Amino acid sequence: MMTSFVRKSAILWALTVFLAAPGLTRAAKAPDIVETATGRSLSVSELADQVKGADVIFFGEFHDNAAIHELEAALFEALYERKGRDLALSLEMAEQDSQPVLDAYLKGEAHEDTYLAQSRPWPNYKEAYRPAVEFAKTHELSVVAASIPRPAAAAYARTGTLDGIPTEWKPYVPEPFYPSSLAYERKFTKIMKALKGRAMPVSEERIPKLFAAQSLKDNAMAERLAAYKKNHPDHLVYHLTGAVHSGGYLGSVEQLHRRRPDLDIQVITAVFAESSGADSVQPGRVYKDEGDYIIVVPNTEAGDGG
Repeated sequence: MMTSFVRKSAILWALTVFLAAPGLTRAAKAPDIVETATGRSLSVSELADQVKGADVIFFGEFHDNAAIHELEAALFEALYERKGRDLALSLEMAEQDSQPVLDAYLKGEAHEDTYLAQSRPWPNYKEAYRPAVEFAKTHELSVVAASIPRPAAAAYARTGTLDGIPTEWKPYVPEPFYPSSLAYERKFTKIMKALKGRAMPVSEERIPKLFAAQSLKDNAMAERLAAYKKNHPDHLVYHLTGAVHSGGYLGSVEQLHRRRPDLDIQVITAVFAESSGADSVQPGRVYKDEGDYIIVVPNTEAGDGG
């Protein structure tokens, strides 16, 4: 049974990576930061100045892109310079049932090995997300384990019904559980169909169940963020997630807006595009609906799927 669970967890993680980045590579250079409203290129410091007044920042990343992870960490540090202790890190990559051991680790009450053994870390945790967690630990910042536990998401994807989720995982099912928008469903379906012929082809019959699981994750993350903001209204929450979960103000962004329409939500979205230049189409214009800011990863790094 353990072998089966590990295998299913690995498959779910791999699918999550594909959803975040249609064409995986490690970036060769630092990506551009573009403000979509103006088309201006920004430094990390300028971006931090722009978003520091928000309630929640969604950083929609490509999970397997090293340069984006470096940029995320740099922005987190820049935000700390401006917000101090009124800053929290939130992670799709940390599951809600791991919150107690994560809190114990952040307080120095548990060893890192204990935290990792009890938290189902992603395979690339050490190089991709550990720097931000360690920065939070050093500076005594909260870290929110935002995602629904993988066993719950896996059961929902398999059965297509909340009744199929084992009893032990039911407490993590968000209430209310809002349906996702048609625009989000169409976007998700298009991405899934694009996986045909690649490492993880998905049958069209299975797409609705996978989208249901995607919506479950979005609702769960939104509920977690809303709860944190209720308890810490003055904190800026910096939420790291896959680009599909937040790009275009869809997914978990629309779910959070349903719960807390009063919040100032800023969206940063990674995209594959040509860098800005005098003779090129400006990515800020092409991707203006993807977020308030876009992180432009060159098309040359998108691989066969880009």
